[in-house]
Amino acid sequence: MPQPYYALPLRFDEILNHHLHPTCSLPQSIAQNLYLMLTTHFRESRYNESFGCSLWDEDFANQANSRWKEDIRQSIEDSITAHEKRLAQVRVRVELVDHEMQLSRTNRRVKRRLSVWIDGVLVRTNESFAFQRSLFLAPLATE
Repeated sequence: MPQPYYALPLRFDEILNHHLHPTCSLPQSIAQNLYLMLTTHFRESRYNESFGCSLWDEDFANQANSRWKEDIRQSIEDSITAHEKRLAQVRVRVELVDHEMQLSRTNRRVKRRLSVWIDGVLVRTNESFAFQRSLFLAPLATE
């Protein structure tokens, strides 16, 4: 069965040269879109300024504030509701932990890691869907 969704990153050079672009399944496509939402700040997309989440705006904010996690969780949930119509009954959970990184034999660094869990139901098939990613904060970076 063909997979009708393009895989990221998009390779326009391949498409323009009439080559087949890699494709992916519906759950993979949704996961790619969710990851893109997490790593995009508001107003970054010139075609849709509301795409993304407030994580970039809050990256260096006081993360010890108990309200910070709830604000981030709500921003992610609102963005998914607005921009990922293939997913319903969305539930978002976030967790912030200190993560020790070994830079060398004698040098260690502690960074804050935000883990995001997104659960929902695929609208088309009514199957359950789960997504999890972790990002390091200040500055924002992927694992």
